[in-house]
Amino acid sequence: EVGMSHHGLAILYDIVNRSPSASAERAFAPARDMEDALRLAGLPLPSLETFTPAGDFDIWGFSLQVELTYTNVLTMLDLAGLPLLARDRPWPRYPLILGGGVGTLNPEPLADFFDLFLVGDGEEAIEEIIEAYRPWKARRGEPGLTKNEVLAGLVRSVPGLYGPALYRRASGPSGTRRSPVPREPGIPGRIEKRVAGDLDRSRVERPLIPVTEIVHDRGVVEIMRGCKRGCRFCQAGWTGRPVREKSPEAVKEQALSLSRDWGYEEVSLLSLSSGDYREIEDLLRTLSPALAVRSGHLALPSLNVATVSEGMLEELSRLKKTGITLAPEAGSVRLQKVIGKDLDPDRLREIGRQLHRRGWRLLKLYFMIGLPTESEEDIRELARLINRMAGWGGKLNVTISNFVPRPGTPFQWEAMAGPDAINTRKNLIRDLVSSRKVKLKFRPVEVSRLEGAIARGDRRLGGVIRRAWEAGCRFDGWSESFRFDKWERAFADAGVAIDDYLKPPAGFSDPLSWDHIGTGVDREVLVREARRARGN
Repeated sequence: EVGMSHHGLAILYDIVNRSPSASAERAFAPARDMEDALRLAGLPLPSLETFTPAGDFDIWGFSLQVELTYTNVLTMLDLAGLPLLARDRPWPRYPLILGGGVGTLNPEPLADFFDLFLVGDGEEAIEEIIEAYRPWKARRGEPGLTKNEVLAGLVRSVPGLYGPALYRRASGPSGTRRSPVPREPGIPGRIEKRVAGDLDRSRVERPLIPVTEIVHDRGVVEIMRGCKRGCRFCQAGWTGRPVREKSPEAVKEQALSLSRDWGYEEVSLLSLSSGDYREIEDLLRTLSPALAVRSGHLALPSLNVATVSEGMLEELSRLKKTGITLAPEAGSVRLQKVIGKDLDPDRLREIGRQLHRRGWRLLKLYFMIGLPTESEEDIRELARLINRMAGWGGKLNVTISNFVPRPGTPFQWEAMAGPDAINTRKNLIRDLVSSRKVKLKFRPVEVSRLEGAIARGDRRLGGVIRRAWEAGCRFDGWSESFRFDKWERAFADAGVAIDDYLKPPAGFSDPLSWDHIGTGVDREVLVREARRARGN
């Protein structure tokens, strides 16, 4: 119900199954009761389509979207009867394990477990991987052919592929943060991300319809990839460049097909900032009534306050009134400038009132705390803004997360606020937000600390992840499953200090464990933006 909601997985599944030389099936990490049942029955993890043991496939592709699902990867490997460590899985006895998604922007914490990572967009690369692998599969059983030869051949053939076993750790005064270097000539020292050129072609031609309710049970059309806003904390915005838009004609055709041919009642227009799509008002104006003919409706993800125009408000009124999310991120004008956003508190309140007049009854706001340069006065401004927004006319749900510095952003050099500081700010917000119309939701600080450590981690984190998994950690992103005490023990047993990854490097020139991953944005640009954030 979670994995089937991921649009990227659906795209790649469709592409592979349209290939004349390959087929794809699905396997997901089972909930703990099903994991126990499989182990008790002695059954390997099966594919959903044909119940083939997952270990029988040539290649496994994992979508690495959230750090707190990394222990689930180990669960799936183990349930399939595969050794956890890549070095213990000889080829062709075991499949090649391939990782993709945002986790590849710093793949080092998982380097011990994976054979390959694909950095960047996968639509074109997945077809190249299939074709590059075919001749190697034909040579299975050839005397003397090693797994590393196969990996080296694939890495040389397909740009964007990274094979951790083909690299060694660099040594030096900052050894634990240094990125790995190639072991032999011909292996790229820096892996540049793949960029899909024609977004019009990125679509699911034959969507796989679930037979049970899933988290996001709707058709999805991606209208834009990347973001032009440049918010300094946003990994997706900085690493998703260049900005590419799907043509309005392709968006309309794909959306209508999902409703007409596949029966979706709701179609979501997906992007990082839908309000920045150049034809968004016209798209809403023409597509919404076209879907309504078939009792369908449009949905939009969260919106940047700065992109909501009067015309867009009018078109938003045509959408189904299930709730709308605005993401100001920070509550004070000063802090907005630090993070690279543009907030007008009066405009935000006016947008809320306009939405209520047009029939909306639930408004969701998203903020972060622990941002660089944040002061007590910024937190008080945040609380004042929430109190003002409580009068917008309907229910107000406010989610407050903790800032996590991530690779590939201008804030990758920033420290992460400690638990005492975060909890002090949370308590201050609780004390100052007085309206009963407001529902506050805070992300646990321990969860964010673990995310931050893994996000900026190196290969030493592999031992930590394995120990946490052996201690029973599963589905760490779910509050009912998260056990920070087990993670603390795992760090201690591995001889690794979590705080080492939460404090910043000494300077902008210090090496980072992800320096070998190219995101398409020069380091000098990130440094410039980091300095601008602090007025330097």
